[in-house]
Amino acid sequence: MAGGGEDVVPRPPRPQAAARGGRRRKHQTPLLPLDVILEIAALTDPATLVLCAATCGDVRGRVADPSFHRRLRLRHVADRFVPSLLRGHVEVRYLDDYSSLALHLVDIAAADTTTARLPTAADGFPPHPDGKRWHQPVASRDGLLLVRTTDWIKPPHEELRVCDMATGRSQTLPPEPTFPAGVAQKNWDPYVLLVGDGEAGGAASDGIGVRPFQVLKTNLVMSGHHRYLETQTFSSANGAWDRYTEIRTPHLHGSSVLQRVRPLVACGAVHWLCVTKSAGYVLKLHVRTAQVNVTTLPVSFPCYEFGFGVDYLLAMAGGGELMVLVADGKNNNISAWAQTKPQMAKWKQRPQVVMENEVLLRFSNARWSGTFNVQLHWFAERSGLVLLSSFGYGEFWLDLRSMEIVRWFPGSPDLHYRTECLPYEMDLASWVPTFSNTI
Repeated sequence: MAGGGEDVVPRPPRPQAAARGGRRRKHQTPLLPLDVILEIAALTDPATLVLCAATCGDVRGRVADPSFHRRLRLRHVADRFVPSLLRGHVEVRYLDDYSSLALHLVDIAAADTTTARLPTAADGFPPHPDGKRWHQPVASRDGLLLVRTTDWIKPPHEELRVCDMATGRSQTLPPEPTFPAGVAQKNWDPYVLLVGDGEAGGAASDGIGVRPFQVLKTNLVMSGHHRYLETQTFSSANGAWDRYTEIRTPHLHGSSVLQRVRPLVACGAVHWLCVTKSAGYVLKLHVRTAQVNVTTLPVSFPCYEFGFGVDYLLAMAGGGELMVLVADGKNNNISAWAQTKPQMAKWKQRPQVVMENEVLLRFSNARWSGTFNVQLHWFAERSGLVLLSSFGYGEFWLDLRSMEIVRWFPGSPDLHYRTECLPYEMDLASWVPTFSNTI
């Protein structure tokens, strides 16, 4: 009180008053507008976009807007696998009378994956009225499927077609070129499908209405003293095949490729595993510069022909390193040979055991029959999952991040009559609207 001799303790200022005080004002970092945040998210990686969409409903609503999909230019980072992008796999199987091949989609979104095999995924490929029609899938990427269609009429007619599995729309390619090299490698996988802003580029195609794509046709020549890769590319931007190109591969030795191994697309390059009688090699084609690098696997790498109980698959580890998976029926395990220093072409001298095949028994509840005969079918490049199968035990998804089996499929009775199997991964533009169900 005034005049009472007591000290007067001042009251603390109100928050509003403190904010208005000149010298006491605390500077706060201004918040970025939501549009700017979304522009940044569209240029990052899938995992960052998921975290951004998980913040609030307003962001999820903006991300689900179709106008946002056209701005997606996400970096393809190998250590940011998104398992949700893998929706299942496409199988081609004989019909009941074995006269035609039909495409089927094993959709993991269905409650029962056994009944999910029944609907056909080839609605855009009706039977030919004058003869038999076979549909052979040869490549898949980001929701698009490259199919070779054969009409067994006189004379037989073949064509390549790129199909959007989600919409059913497709685009037929002009007649593919014939390479002048002569006999092609029997176990060489010649077709690669490149989609979107990463490896392909270019304007959007009116044929499918999704994203631009390229179809890369290749052939490896290994005759006498000649070693080179033949290439020719179809681009949806101009609707035509470009010029024929030969690229020398002098560091590749051998006369033939022993096993057919599916190519791997990663970091703007296409990789092939070439297993010869003398050694194992990895060919890396830089798509934009048309340059090829050849790296040699360690001397202890097993080189066997198909049918010797060894199966191979090219994949990529969580940190972005190349990896060769080897399913060894003799030792009943799956091992991995990893490239530790890509710039110096260094590989580990000893493989890492990824999985003991006895793990398959715990999922299928089957009895040990003495052998597994594991086949490695494909590696899904966006989700980091591998499909493998063992006759009598079913099909399995192997997550390369955790090196664990994450899903089991009982397997169809006519598994050994299936001629092809490819992953079906959604592209990011189709996947973004499902954020609210995925998070």
